[in-house]
Amino acid sequence: MTTTDTHPDDTADAEPCGPESGVSLDATFAALADRECRDLLWRLAESDDETFLVTDLAARLTDGTESDDATGNAETRLTARLHHTVLPKLDDAGLVAYETDRGLVRSCLDSRYAAMVEGIAGFESADRPVPLDTLFELLADFRRRTAYLTLLRHDDLSLPDLADEVAVAERGEPLSKVDPDDVLRVYLSLYHTHVPKLADTGLVAYDQEDDYVALTDVGRALESPTRALCDPSDD
Repeated sequence: MTTTDTHPDDTADAEPCGPESGVSLDATFAALADRECRDLLWRLAESDDETFLVTDLAARLTDGTESDDATGNAETRLTARLHHTVLPKLDDAGLVAYETDRGLVRSCLDSRYAAMVEGIAGFESADRPVPLDTLFELLADFRRRTAYLTLLRHDDLSLPDLADEVAVAERGEPLSKVDPDDVLRVYLSLYHTHVPKLADTGLVAYDQEDDYVALTDVGRALESPTRALCDPSDD
């Protein structure tokens, strides 16, 4: 498959058709890319309780923080952020259940999250070639995540071949049964959006003249934590 055409990215219109975990992982990584989400999850994981009031969580997280009466104290501001931003992200990821009308938060941390913690801890304790927030943001898109994992298997591919592999993963069917227009849309989104993002963070190198993508040393260095995070059930 080859093309020199250019179109805006259509990823927003593409719904992953691969494993169901692809959808949940998008939300999980999007939440984990937010440091406040991670901080709250650590607190939930350390607690023996399973149910909390959002105001109590804010009080725990701001323990020892000085308040600012002129603009509202730190606890009040954090309660608002938890309500409007942090908890909805975690709820979307299935890591908590948040009843907004009651301000009630129930921890839903399971074996999936517990397995991820080890991968996160290993990543944070190592010499990290990219920030943890950046890695999670990169992994929070099914198509981009699939492209990177595919390159971890092959080391380098032409962009058309990479598009073929990603389209097969998304559709869950052999390439012969995937609509060529779907493959073209995948190619264009890789070309315009996902490969540039991977290249900007140093995980891959893209030769535009040859239309070729290759892993870098940084991309290879992140293989172990990435696989641990993307497939925490894999031993």
